[in-house]
Amino acid sequence: MRKTPNSMKYPKFESDLLFSTEKPLPKVYVDELLIKKLEKENLIDILVQEIDKETNISNGEWITSSSMINLYISDKFIEEHFNNGTNSIKDFNSKFIEFITPLTKFSNLNEITSEFKRTRPFAVFSAFYKTQNDYIFQFLFELSGDENVYLLALEEVFKTINLYKINGENDLKKAINESYSQNNKIKYFLFNENKWNVLNPLLELGKEINDKYRENKDFRIRKPHILMNRDDFRKYFVLDSNWILIFDNLETLMIKPNDVSLYSNISVTNLKVALKFYTETILPRHQIWYGAFPTIEKQSEYYNYFELIITSLIFAYTALEAFANICIPNGYEFLIEKSGVKTIYSKEAIERKYSLIDKFKIILKDILNTSNPTVQDWWNDFIKLEDLRNEIIHTKQSTSEERYSKLLTKDIFPLIESHKKIISFYGKFISKNKKELLEDYPYNFGYDDFFPGLMTDKGYEKSYRAIHNINFKNKEEVE
Repeated sequence: MRKTPNSMKYPKFESDLLFSTEKPLPKVYVDELLIKKLEKENLIDILVQEIDKETNISNGEWITSSSMINLYISDKFIEEHFNNGTNSIKDFNSKFIEFITPLTKFSNLNEITSEFKRTRPFAVFSAFYKTQNDYIFQFLFELSGDENVYLLALEEVFKTINLYKINGENDLKKAINESYSQNNKIKYFLFNENKWNVLNPLLELGKEINDKYRENKDFRIRKPHILMNRDDFRKYFVLDSNWILIFDNLETLMIKPNDVSLYSNISVTNLKVALKFYTETILPRHQIWYGAFPTIEKQSEYYNYFELIITSLIFAYTALEAFANICIPNGYEFLIEKSGVKTIYSKEAIERKYSLIDKFKIILKDILNTSNPTVQDWWNDFIKLEDLRNEIIHTKQSTSEERYSKLLTKDIFPLIESHKKIISFYGKFISKNKKELLEDYPYNFGYDDFFPGLMTDKGYEKSYRAIHNINFKNKEEVE
């Protein structure tokens, strides 16, 4: 039986709006600065009450489920006032600006002290709405700006509720359904770029844990495994992706590297050194147009450059090959039918038989549901990169002079650097459509975060004891 955390008590109310506060002073604040200032003919029914903080916090949740002042919104308010644009809603909005103004000074607590750093949202004001299927929306007013920003955000709360209530599927509903919540079914929202965005606590927690994990670690490591108690987010393990390298009668335990990170870094490191030679030797020649006969010593520098640029190019392409392969999930199969004959390709068969171009155009497009890669601004550079890489690997003496000339053009640098654009392009679709692949996605390409794996309370306890070598007392504890 799944353990239920201390769930937020969603208040029952029959009024249009309910303001709840945790302390007597905020209740007085709401009464004096909002309720009493509303016009006498205002038809919005507003209730203000103090709520016991101890019964309103969800232990083990992502954040506390209450702010200093909370606004609960009913369907009746949305349908009868906001959607009809009544004079009452206009009056409420104007008084809300006066009411919220003193609270805006708390909008960014990080500015109070440089030593105080928060990783989770903190809002002195939150708005709540409960859906017909018992989802609880919590709109966290963690905003920077004046009172007008708060009013805009509040109006967008009402619009977001309307968008959810309409029939049919949309991006909002998809994001809400994909966002993980515990038994209390809270869905969190943050206001960004003038709209409310659904937060996924698992992804946000993954960011926190990941940032701590990465401190003092090399960026080329493979991301760890995070195992979390699904009923209490305060309980989790971070397990390194370790392996044991055995060679010459030695064993070496270390964190696995991410192949893409390693190969890409080889490319970038060599490219930087090559660029120094290019900047100091090649570019000045475009200014003076002489010196076509470099000295023997200078020719040695050219050879050094060729080694660097060739290494950079080959490993840029190798990073892309490694990346394409990690994007193919274990167990994935691709079906093609030709002349009535069906052929199924496994992950291993795709890795062997499909070219990198076809992996990008066909396989990854199918797995990640990407847009057409051939129309992207990096596609032509990728084709040129592949052609030049193939010329280097399958060397032909008849074309060597032309090949080395290409290595000295100014276009060689953006050509090699395009591999980072390509990886980031697919990272966007992994983050959106195939989040489970984020654990294999390399660091420092814009999508460093990933989701923890969830465990039951019983499974977490068993794992905790196993990892810490704690003996079980009886047979029931093992089962």
